[in-house]
Amino acid sequence: MTGAIQRAQRITMWSLGFSMLLAWFGAASGVALSAGAGQVSPPRIAVALAALLVFTWSGTRLVRAVSIFWPRQARRSRIDTAVSGAAALTVLVVQDAHPAGWGMVAIAWISLVTVRTSRVMTVVLALGTVAVTVTVSAVNPGPEPVPVLASLAIYGALSLTLPWANKLWIWILDLTEQAHHTKDAEARLAVTEERLRFARDLHDLVGHSLSVIAVKSELAGKLTAIDTDRAAEQMAEVRALAQDGLRQIRSAVRGYRILDLASEVASVRAILEADGIRCKVDLPDGAVDPEAAGPFAWVVRESATNILRHSTATWCTVTLWAADGSAVLEVVNDGVTAVTADQAGTGLAGLAERLVAVGGTLTAQPTGDGRFVVRATAPAVPAPAAPRSTAPSPPVPPPGPASAVLSIAPGETA
Repeated sequence: MTGAIQRAQRITMWSLGFSMLLAWFGAASGVALSAGAGQVSPPRIAVALAALLVFTWSGTRLVRAVSIFWPRQARRSRIDTAVSGAAALTVLVVQDAHPAGWGMVAIAWISLVTVRTSRVMTVVLALGTVAVTVTVSAVNPGPEPVPVLASLAIYGALSLTLPWANKLWIWILDLTEQAHHTKDAEARLAVTEERLRFARDLHDLVGHSLSVIAVKSELAGKLTAIDTDRAAEQMAEVRALAQDGLRQIRSAVRGYRILDLASEVASVRAILEADGIRCKVDLPDGAVDPEAAGPFAWVVRESATNILRHSTATWCTVTLWAADGSAVLEVVNDGVTAVTADQAGTGLAGLAERLVAVGGTLTAQPTGDGRFVVRATAPAVPAPAAPRSTAPSPPVPPPGPASAVLSIAPGETA
């Protein structure tokens, strides 16, 4: 779950929780009215406060169920609705249902329990609340009696309006979660389409060559017993086809591994902002040659991944500039955590090796003021391709544990 969704859930939970403050305000007002009329009954107040505590406890559970854990805790919400309703009714019976006093407990109850109910059920519960509160107010008017018609008008207006205000918060929360799920579905669809495209490209590249190789290999096997020269010719063609297929696959894979910096930055910015992280981008045109920008695109992608996984960032900046024939990319965020500060990560180590291969450097470290800075440098123009060596490359040792500060320059090892 993303930070944006969690923040939306917390805002909704606290907004609904304010309805319970209405109940405590009504209790304080009821005690004040009783004290002013000289009708304070400590035992009744004690029972009413105990019921109000039960109401608050079950109401808090109900708020969490309908905002954070919905629909997993739909059954629990019904139980909490019943418990809080019984507690609210106890308060009204033990004290009174004055609209400016203890009766506010009933208003708080109806505004909470209807946030996930249908329109018809909301109206039914609201009318039931009006009927109960008006009846209790008529039977037990309290220290300052309120006319029945006035009580009916007050409870009718509050019971039929406050629930819809809380429903608005739930509606906004549901829209936020649906938008998040839609983005996830779009991302998964994009990945699936890319896999299908790669499969089609791979089939188009080597499907025919592999079929011909299979036919010619079978023919060569049959010719070895009757005509070795023709068999050798067929195997030579098989070798040429295999080499050509290998070249095409390498070319295709190289094309997939080259990222476009501008496109990657735009994608990362959209992902971070969808997660509630403000992202500022300064990417001037012409600061780096497009062919030399590939390693920077990988740095941006890995930095964004680390921000989402290991930080509590609220903002991020991506800046690119040119200096003395080199291009410098800097990714800064304000979400340093213990994990972020202690681990640079094998992903950044791999990127450092990639940058060293093109004559660049990579540093990644916290600044001490709550920020984490990833800075990459590379030549502003691609270096000329070096002649390929026929000597076998030495084995690459497995990466060791990541350090808090990662810094690799040309001539060093990761």
